[in-house]
Amino acid sequence: MALMAALESDLRALSAEARRRYPAVKDGAEHAIIKLRNLSSPSEIADNEDILRIFLMACEVKTVKLSVIGLSCLQKLISHDAVAPSALKDILSTLKDHSEMADDSVQLRTLQTLLILFQSRLHPQNEENMAQALYVCLRLLENNRSSDSVRNTAAATFRQAVALVFDQVVVAETLPVGKFSSGVHLSRSSSVTVDVNRSMNHSESPGKDLESERSLLRKETLTDPGKIGLRLLEDLTALAAGGSANWLQVHSLQRIFALDILEFILSTYVVIFKTLVPFEQVLRHQICSLLMTSLRTDAELEGEVGEPSFRRLVLRSVSHIIRLYSTALVTETEVFISMLVKVIFLDLPLWHRILVLEILRGFCVEARTLRILFQNFDMHPKNINVVESMVKALARVVSNVQAQEASEESLAAVAGMFSSKAKGVEWSLDNDASNAAVVVASEAHLITLAIEGLLGVVFTVATLTDEAVDTGELESPKFDHDPASKCAGQLAVLCLAMVDSFWLTILDALSLILSRSQGEAIVLEILKGYQAFTQACGILHAVEPLNSFLASLCKFTINVPNEVEKRSAAQSPGSKRSEQLVEQKDSIVLTTKNVQALRTLFNVSHRLHNFLGPSWVLVLETLAALDRAIHSPHASTQEVSATVPKLTRESSGQYSDFSILSSLNSQELDHCGVRLLVTSWR
Repeated sequence: MALMAALESDLRALSAEARRRYPAVKDGAEHAIIKLRNLSSPSEIADNEDILRIFLMACEVKTVKLSVIGLSCLQKLISHDAVAPSALKDILSTLKDHSEMADDSVQLRTLQTLLILFQSRLHPQNEENMAQALYVCLRLLENNRSSDSVRNTAAATFRQAVALVFDQVVVAETLPVGKFSSGVHLSRSSSVTVDVNRSMNHSESPGKDLESERSLLRKETLTDPGKIGLRLLEDLTALAAGGSANWLQVHSLQRIFALDILEFILSTYVVIFKTLVPFEQVLRHQICSLLMTSLRTDAELEGEVGEPSFRRLVLRSVSHIIRLYSTALVTETEVFISMLVKVIFLDLPLWHRILVLEILRGFCVEARTLRILFQNFDMHPKNINVVESMVKALARVVSNVQAQEASEESLAAVAGMFSSKAKGVEWSLDNDASNAAVVVASEAHLITLAIEGLLGVVFTVATLTDEAVDTGELESPKFDHDPASKCAGQLAVLCLAMVDSFWLTILDALSLILSRSQGEAIVLEILKGYQAFTQACGILHAVEPLNSFLASLCKFTINVPNEVEKRSAAQSPGSKRSEQLVEQKDSIVLTTKNVQALRTLFNVSHRLHNFLGPSWVLVLETLAALDRAIHSPHASTQEVSATVPKLTRESSGQYSDFSILSSLNSQELDHCGVRLLVTSWR
């Protein structure tokens, strides 16, 4: 058997190494070889204490070579279940002693042995043994004499040990595995629409989650593994707050490490906190208190708590509380969101505000999270309108562009970020960028996150509205609208409430940024938002928001010079011929933004052709203006106007936009006329 051969080889090496200075170890090794030859299985080895005792004896000598051999053999015995459970205390004592040795190889072997111990049937089952095992990891982690490799290994071992402890809690308390979605982080994609769709695909229906949560039997009492997990959670919370751990007997630990472990537990073991009352109490009273204190910015942030990495962990932990536990922690969620919204406008470093906006953006692009928050808070008369406050905060960040001195530079950087994202490339500054450029880029990042957050809300409303159509709560725009129909379903009512709550805020922000932006990628993304929200308003029969978004969209379709611009063109010096004056006065230039806005308008009118009703007037007026523009002898697209102004449409391939728009416009005008006749007849 391979195990027997390996152990005999190790015993021979042990005997040879101890021959001169440690005769007792030598004799014990030779005696163990003889006994080993009479054994044939791991269970027989476990029943024979002499085999284990010689390896523990070798470790007691505390020389590097003998300790390495002894620990290596302990690993083999433990991994093959060749150790009796009664020997656990002696093994833990040996590992604790070896954690005090200064040699890296011994320390690493100690950690390896400890991890194998956690993964075996010798896994500590009582509080005393577990505390001692975890203490070994933390001692090596916090020992100033430990090398980086030892510290990193100790940190990884402790993290795995914590996971195993909480896995044991789930098993011992017979909790359903995978009952609730955990805090899976979805990376940003090339489009906000994709982010929203991915969040829908990665989450269960809120109704199903709520039903599952109600079906759980809450437990007040804990099993022994449950008590161990609770003690560990309490100590980690105390260490993350800068205190000491009584059970683990650790006086101090890097707060960022303890907080990192807490964040892992919160995001992974949701079912524990939702089912076991003692764990929920620790979450409510200790962990939330820790996070609220850490979020405060009224005092000078010094040392570890002021570092970006620590602030990021605090914010991520807060986001887990809001996303995963808001149903149970109502007051805490309101406080957290209020604090996050407030932080955005405080005089704090830009990186800090960016971290907060990344969290808020995450809520907005996660349709399930946004729906639960709006349903439990904004639609509840006794709770704060948390989603509305987030939307207003994001809109305020966007509107601040008007007040910034370097707004044009910031907007250009925002356009660059959207362009890079559309190409799947991460936008970045040059290494030799000046401090001023870094500030502009950071401000642009703030604005970009705010815009994406608002678009996330828009696409969430649109996605939920489509879901209501699919479930039959709302009429499909494919069929004629029944004026007697009303939004009666739960999801339909929620979507309509969301539209009523913040359509005006979103419209003001998006129209502002659209009017100030020239980059193709950002214009396309915002127009997608216009289209999605306008269509949702139409399906929900929200007339005022529908007309307002349509009117705003129509304003971006055609650039018609006003009278002041015409007079300025006529009086400009150098205009020698009347023909040139006429061209300058009457010319209509369709910019790229105009063309994209027109296409968006066509898409909206096609999707909502049965639902627009009197709103067709807005569409018709715009299409009529487009018809006049297309047939104007001085009309051109922006590209042609800038390069070949004298070419006719027939002689230039640059006028493909005109032919496409002309064809679409003719079809839409005919269709629009029919719809208006039907509407007026009704």
